[in-house]
Amino acid sequence: MVDEQKIVVEVPSDQGGYSRLANTAELSRLEEFKKGWIQAIALPDNLPDLAYTLASTVAISALLSSCWVSIPMPEFIRLGVLGVLVMAGIVILYLRQAVSEVKNVLLLRVGLVAVGVLLGI
Repeated sequence: MVDEQKIVVEVPSDQGGYSRLANTAELSRLEEFKKGWIQAIALPDNLPDLAYTLASTVAISALLSSCWVSIPMPEFIRLGVLGVLVMAGIVILYLRQAVSEVKNVLLLRVGLVAVGVLLGI
């Protein structure tokens, strides 16, 4: 003999009786998006990786800005690169606003890129 209990669920006839719950799938996707960006922007924990990350951020931006100044390029390529930089700036502003946990690290990384650009010019 199996001991089974019956569960009775009452459904109200009018729609005003219960409030709808937020869709948890949407919230979890938003949280996954935020966690992904936090992990991507976060600085490494150990000292050698941190030094490499900081040095490469400055060096790569210095190399690119040096090439920008010294290598003759057609104007349409320069305009395309400027368009990509504008889009990257918009993404950075969005991330700064949407994911508040990365404000300081994002500001540090943008500052390092700016130092690299100034060194390359």
